[in-house]
Amino acid sequence: MNCFTNIRENNGLFYIVVFIQKNYNIPIFIDFLLLLEEGFHMPREIQQLVNSPILWMITLMSIALVLGMAAYFLVKSIKVAKSIGVTKEQISITVKTAGISAVAPSVVIAVGMISLLVMVGAPTALLRLSVVGNVGYELQSVGIAADAFGTTASAATLTPGIFQTTVFLMAFGCIGYLVIPALLCTKMDKVIRKISGKDATVATIISTAAILGCYAYVDAPYILKMDASTVALAGGFAVMLLLQAIQKRTRKKWLLEWGLLISMAAGMCLGLFV
Repeated sequence: MNCFTNIRENNGLFYIVVFIQKNYNIPIFIDFLLLLEEGFHMPREIQQLVNSPILWMITLMSIALVLGMAAYFLVKSIKVAKSIGVTKEQISITVKTAGISAVAPSVVIAVGMISLLVMVGAPTALLRLSVVGNVGYELQSVGIAADAFGTTASAATLTPGIFQTTVFLMAFGCIGYLVIPALLCTKMDKVIRKISGKDATVATIISTAAILGCYAYVDAPYILKMDASTVALAGGFAVMLLLQAIQKRTRKKWLLEWGLLISMAAGMCLGLFV
């Protein structure tokens, strides 16, 4: 009963979750409830550290910077698209498709953030998963930091030293995402121009092949596993092909915008039944 008491005293929303779990026995709330209880075991002084105003300020400033950069590149991309002959309709479909396709991954990230939130606090979890990083890597950083201090990774054993080491590992591990593109992107552009010469078609083929290679590298491990991941990947691919065929015959524009999200959702659902 301590679990229910702590949650009820700390937040009414958590009490609602507990009420649903107790009265309707919905299993989906079990892990969520355990994570919340884990967070309440964090020492008060550590709670003040991981949720300090300075961390909140850094987080909000970083997110604002990223949003500003996203808006800048969106406007810049639209101008370039218009200059090379892309129609307004094509631009509109592309923007809508990108926005809609981001819904499913965002939901997964939001759910995963709960497990990170109870370990390192809301500001750090929000910063890491809204700007750069992934929940698996971030939780691994917590475990490595805890092992270095001779303890286990949990909210109850979190110390200032473990927290500082965790944040350092999270930041250090993602430096490559920022440094490598800054150093190599312009050089890669020069290489592609030399290879393609004056033929723009060759540059397009090279860029497309590089993108397909990246996708293949990411997807290959899931294909070779031959488990639920393989079924999800194959199912999503099959649904996407089907939707494309339907779109070509019916000319339904909404399929261009929602096709990727539908195929991702279908793949995940198929993976659940394996």
